[in-house]
Amino acid sequence: AAPLAAPLAAPRAALLAPPAAAPLPPSRLFELLPDGRTVHKEAPPPTGGIAAVTAALVHVGLGGYAAAFDAEGFDDLGFLLELSAAERADVARETGMKPGHVSKFEKFGFGRG
Repeated sequence: AAPLAAPLAAPRAALLAPPAAAPLPPSRLFELLPDGRTVHKEAPPPTGGIAAVTAALVHVGLGGYAAAFDAEGFDDLGFLLELSAAERADVARETGMKPGHVSKFEKFGFGRG
């Protein structure tokens, strides 16, 4: 019985291991250098670009979605501020927000945290 226990241990450990995290989408604003530093790829547009959107998301406690907003092209804060609640809900779903965060973003947008 002992020789069979060892081969079964490895597959069980593999099944219990947490799944690998999906890599973040590449940023259009920052570039990762080989030494680990990040630098701006280009100056942000007059609308503030993704930096302004990120700051607004952080302000309302949704900063974890900044990379998704960038990847989906939602990098114009002025545009986002003009959206209706229904349009904000669509953006929230397109950026992969959790259901509770969708409700929060739909109701408050960037107004409250």
